[in-house]
Amino acid sequence: MNRKDWGPRPTAVPGWGAACLAALGMIGPGISAGQGPAPAAPKAEASTSPTGRTPYDPEQARKTVAFWKAGADRDPRGALELRELASAYLALGRETGDIADAVRAEDAARRSMKILPRGNSPAAIRLARALLAQHRFPEALEVALATAAIDPQATRLVADIRLELGDYDAAARALDAVPVESDDMNYKALRARFEEIDGKPDRSLQLMREAGRLADERPDMPAETAAWYHTMIGHALIDSGKLDEGERACRRALEIFPRDYRAMTGMAEAATWRGDHRGAIDWGRRAIGVAPQNPEALRLIGDAHAAMGETREADEQYRLLEALAHSFPRIYDRHWALFCLDNGRDLDGALALAREDLGLRHDIHAYDTLAWACLKKGLYPEADRMMEKALARGTQEASLFHHAGIIARAVGDKARADSFLARAQALNPYLMKAVEGTSKPPSSK
Repeated sequence: MNRKDWGPRPTAVPGWGAACLAALGMIGPGISAGQGPAPAAPKAEASTSPTGRTPYDPEQARKTVAFWKAGADRDPRGALELRELASAYLALGRETGDIADAVRAEDAARRSMKILPRGNSPAAIRLARALLAQHRFPEALEVALATAAIDPQATRLVADIRLELGDYDAAARALDAVPVESDDMNYKALRARFEEIDGKPDRSLQLMREAGRLADERPDMPAETAAWYHTMIGHALIDSGKLDEGERACRRALEIFPRDYRAMTGMAEAATWRGDHRGAIDWGRRAIGVAPQNPEALRLIGDAHAAMGETREADEQYRLLEALAHSFPRIYDRHWALFCLDNGRDLDGALALAREDLGLRHDIHAYDTLAWACLKKGLYPEADRMMEKALARGTQEASLFHHAGIIARAVGDKARADSFLARAQALNPYLMKAVEGTSKPPSSK
């Protein structure tokens, strides 16, 4: 499977740093000069759990939304309340994967900025994060660049947006423009993504593990944020075929944050690779129970049913996946295109989506998706050119090399095909076993 568009990720907050897809979701970054502190949002009970953290309250995110919404309703000119409401909506959306919360966050942040257009960079940062969560990348970048010009805290947000767009060199310059402390866990997480893209998975995993250890040393950090580091470690390990280690990391995330749907999805993926279809369904359903807008979990559940010959149940999941793919523009296009391409469905539509996706952003996976679409449509020379761009940075992902091998075979380059497929086998033998018998290119048209 291709690397997911896993968002949201931890973001720039005093003492933690970094920038990624959505707001951290607590009180947020700083108070502008001349303003008093924000009223305290409701807190969870103070007793500690076995992890050393305050036990997770499943209603806390909604309570925080209600708290700031009540404040904004009492004072329609309350710029501070509105920007904290934006942060609260982003936090809720991060827990549930509901894009509608990003839309609500955008509205609250815009209203805050309209009331207080100057000295309100926290609202602007939250606006950029809300736009980014909706995959409105150019708009998010415009807001982040303007904010970074007056507030350096937004610079890493610029780096993350450029990374999502595939502007890797510009993203690296933005990341390096921010001073780094030795315990800056979010810098380590963001740097890990660069290392992964540039073909250094061991260094990437090392940085993520360092960040996870630092998160474990911060019992005051929100549970969802701390768990995120372990979840990403788990996915990296599972994607490289190290299932036992990956499952341990995901279980660690769930100890910290029991509703971590990303960790549940990781467990479903590991079960899939093992051939444990019932386990995949169980973990996938748990993930969907928390975050219904989860295309990977829907597909994993459907594929598990299909593998067991349960066609009706599989089709039901695929219908849900299709409905989700069409529920929001842009956000799920790549997931849906890959599903269609892997299953021989609506190849013309999938090719159109892949071209549109590359027009929106030119990261390695946009090139990979278009390459795979061109292969399925018999456009072998174009597929080969796009795959060359997907591999240009040396990213070591089994799915990329699998696609590259099949495309090289289609253009008649057996030596290159064998090399690519051998590399895919070395990176994740489970993936290659799963795709056996499904890797023949279609006939030219």
